[in-house]
Amino acid sequence: MKTDSMTNLLKQHNAEVSVVKANKVLVALELLEDKERPSSKYEGKIKKYKALTEKGLAYGINKDNPSSPGQTTPHYYVEKFDQLYSLIEKEISNK
Repeated sequence: MKTDSMTNLLKQHNAEVSVVKANKVLVALELLEDKERPSSKYEGKIKKYKALTEKGLAYGINKDNPSSPGQTTPHYYVEKFDQLYSLIEKEISNK
């Protein structure tokens, strides 16, 4: 299945939700999680990134990030994004 970034998919859907807000909602829904890894440039420094959880893998994949070894970037299935976006909107409207 074809995948794309949250940024691109939100733009394609003319969504009024920012990537930051969407990610916060996905973390609250336990579809996305915060992860950490040691910095490869600065000793003792920790880099933070997001990754899809086991539950979140129904909506996308964790793509290896070539510029940051040991780190992934969530990419979402284009065909399932409408369903995922509905979950995001529903969660926002419940608050």
